[in-house]
Amino acid sequence: MQTSFDTTRGGTRLLFDTVNGITTTVERMHEKIAGTALPWPAPERGAHGAIAAAVYRVIRGVNGGLRQGVDWSFERVPASLRAESDSAAELRAVAALNGVCGDYLEASGNPLAIPMQLRSPQQRLSLRRAALRQALPEASPHVVVLVHGLCLSELGWRRKGNTSVGERLRDDFNFTPLYLRYNTGRHISTNGRELAALLEQLCSNWPVPVQSLSLVGHSMGGLVIRSACQYAQREERTWPQALKRVVCLGTPHHGSPLERAGHAFEQAMKYVPYAEPMLFGKLRSVGIKDLRHGNLLDEDWQGHDPDAPRPDSRQVVPLMEGVDYYFAAATMGKHQFDPMGHLLGDLLVRADSAVGLHRDELKRLAIKPEHCRVFHEKNHFDLLDDPQVHQQIIDWFTR
Repeated sequence: MQTSFDTTRGGTRLLFDTVNGITTTVERMHEKIAGTALPWPAPERGAHGAIAAAVYRVIRGVNGGLRQGVDWSFERVPASLRAESDSAAELRAVAALNGVCGDYLEASGNPLAIPMQLRSPQQRLSLRRAALRQALPEASPHVVVLVHGLCLSELGWRRKGNTSVGERLRDDFNFTPLYLRYNTGRHISTNGRELAALLEQLCSNWPVPVQSLSLVGHSMGGLVIRSACQYAQREERTWPQALKRVVCLGTPHHGSPLERAGHAFEQAMKYVPYAEPMLFGKLRSVGIKDLRHGNLLDEDWQGHDPDAPRPDSRQVVPLMEGVDYYFAAATMGKHQFDPMGHLLGDLLVRADSAVGLHRDELKRLAIKPEHCRVFHEKNHFDLLDDPQVHQQIIDWFTR
């Protein structure tokens, strides 16, 4: 796979960071073992500890020096050789990496961090009016924005080369489909606030007056949409006036059991001798950690240790009034009473979470039962391209 300049540079920088991180982990493990009392008399370990610390400092120094030298070399590459890649394989790999550690990539200034952008099927869009008119000469007054989920990109809407639901909406209803690409490793609230600002700019500069705006989100994408709606209301933005419908596909409105299980395993491993330094799960992105309960707002995570166990204390975020919401869920069960469906859900999200049900009445989402659909014998990613799911979305848009 041929890689672009930014991917090569970012990957090299991440490699040096990984070496530094592994060195720190090994040093902590060394300290943990050295600090444990032995059942037999042992010589004084002070000199040994000092020598080991010096060795680790040398490794970090050499690694840091090499990193600076490589960065210096990359900075001197001519701009003409820095063209973006159009490789689908590269985009999928970078998108997956952003989901796992995108917050770190952004904080460290790594070129691999994906900036939020709206795209047509062909290109990234500048949101200036003249640029939009040139890029979309047949722009419709009806706009639909599709927001992908964790570790994915806009390519996820066309799995296995199948027609995307955006293309179906374009062909059936003359909607103009746009696709959001973003760093899924950031906090959901951070992405939500940025999306709210982006949609304001889009609707203000759209080549023709916007008569309707629709938002379709898969998995985490549905949470980002709900977060954007809440911040748009807080900031008194105008685009919600054009918002007609929101479709959520497999969205963990009340969290994902997979992230909760991962967090529980991490907590249990803290009590295993020598295991704590090896808890690489703690390094997963804050975007993934937000999925434990389905955090939508800054208040849901600010002031809290993301790795500490705590109950679901999210702020209640109701659905927007005057907007039609539609929720689709998938389950591996053959029917609604199949225990495997209740146990496994769609392998990532349980059906009750995807349709907004919750034991706490305040957290339960007030959506009409006829606006929910559960698809049996399907997994989380089938919601992206399954013909039955597409037809249900078309039917919802027809309403």
